[in-house]
Amino acid sequence: MAKRQALRELQQRIAGLLQQAKNEQGPAASWLGVRLGEQRLLLPLQQSGEIHALAPIQPLPYATSWFLGVTALRGNVYGVVDLADFLPQAPAASAHAERSRQRLVALNETLGLNVVLRVDGLEGLRGPDAFVRCEAAAPDAPQHWGPVFFDGDGIAWQEIRLLALAQNPQFLDITAPIAPSVQALPAALH
Repeated sequence: MAKRQALRELQQRIAGLLQQAKNEQGPAASWLGVRLGEQRLLLPLQQSGEIHALAPIQPLPYATSWFLGVTALRGNVYGVVDLADFLPQAPAASAHAERSRQRLVALNETLGLNVVLRVDGLEGLRGPDAFVRCEAAAPDAPQHWGPVFFDGDGIAWQEIRLLALAQNPQFLDITAPIAPSVQALPAALH
């Protein structure tokens, strides 16, 4: 009972701080910055959900390599996507990436998918004022690639449109292609 009360008080305090931040002058954050290897990505805050520490993942047979399996978070089951493996344009996760820094970022529940994205680390909240210029995504880029923003140090930040990602047929199909491992059946069995 005491834990529930403490959780309610924490939620109320966070809600109050969020309301206070809304009322204050200044640019609002638009993105959650994450890292895959050395690449920086921007996930729109309105399309992002909760952030979780890396949790045990139960692999699923016959799933693609980028679909790591399922995990239970706060009493709900989520599919776990290795974002670096799914995004062919992104570098593979560093073999030396610290597991303790890896996080699971949920898609906002309004997108209708119980999915979390495994990322190598968090880079904090970013607003438009954090960047000095912006370039449109390449014409041949997937629909879920948004513009590329550059900060004052010249570091590129690729926006990932989570709504478009959640509607991508490739993202929704987690089944691995089945290789023909069995020879053709004898004609008598047809």
